Amino acid sequence: MNKYPSPNINKSITLKEFLDLEISELLPNQDIMIKNHLNLVEYLDRESPFFVLRKFKNHSNRGSIYSFEKHKFTVSDNEPALWVFMETYYQSELDFPNLIKNQRFPIAFALKQEEKKGNIWQTKGRKHQDFSAKGWKHCHIFQCSPLAGKIAHKNDLKRRSLRLLSPLNHFPFFSPRKYSMPFDYGENKECIEYIIWWLYNHFYTNANKTYFKTFIESQDFIIPIEEPKDIKIDYSKKNNHGSKTKKMDNIKTKNQKKITTTSSKTNSNEVKKESTCFKISQNWYGIGFIITVNFINGRIFQYNHDFVYDNTISHYGKLDCWKKYGYYSSSKNIPTRAQPFVTEII
Repeated sequence: MNKYPSPNINKSITLKEFLDLEISELLPNQDIMIKNHLNLVEYLDRESPFFVLRKFKNHSNRGSIYSFEKHKFTVSDNEPALWVFMETYYQSELDFPNLIKNQRFPIAFALKQEEKKGNIWQTKGRKHQDFSAKGWKHCHIFQCSPLAGKIAHKNDLKRRSLRLLSPLNHFPFFSPRKYSMPFDYGENKECIEYIIWWLYNHFYTNANKTYFKTFIESQDFIIPIEEPKDIKIDYSKKNNHGSKTKKMDNIKTKNQKKITTTSSKTNSNEVKKESTCFKISQNWYGIGFIITVNFINGRIFQYNHDFVYDNTISHYGKLDCWKKYGYYSSSKNIPTRAQPFVTEII
């Protein structure tokens, strides 16, 4: 089994170049994608399937059972979507009735304490850690949890489950946690429209185009006839291992005014946060926190929360405190395992 490829940071300067040069190696075999998509559609068309949806307003306890009329469902984070994508990439044909009945895929990386009481879904954790560790973000063509929170019909359940679990709705792109970008291309409307057009015209064979088109149009989107405008992509790898001296001009020194524990957005990808302790938390993952820690002994450290998380969770995720509370913290110092990924401010 080949490992998932690493990003080729020097290869692409436009979205078209990225797709032409790299995407075919980053997506699963299209025949397996279509097969797993159709297996999922067949299951969701049953009279009483058990639906799995991305969590949304008033339905946020991952692994708990909810109901709409007579239909049962649970909610998740992005773990089931990533799991399906990677299993398809490694050419597994997925039996969704068996997978869902026996809870074979993860519903979440870890549950918060308040979620555990109603949890009926036993599988948690991340099997395919190499994907995000290499710098990829798992993106969706269509949003898995639409902003209109209420469920009005059984078809809403089916549509949301399809968006979450169908491999046709997934694509990889550079992660804002590891790459500096003016905005998150994987969430950009124009980028996604171009990707839909490119996949239809340059990825899928004539035999498979119909299935992809049917899925796209079932989400109330029409594939453009003409090629949309290409988009320049501007990105560079973040220097998370940079030396202390190189970072001194961009961070606060001991003599600068300390701020109480608050957070404020600096751009669409990063959120500065001040704290009096070192902490990594499941609830903080994906927000983009750049954390400055002011210890009581006067030492100051700064770290990218998600970068530290990705490189240490294999250890901290096994601790009792993580299983109980979903986070690890230290109010006295930077723990040894995290020190290579944290910078002290002189």
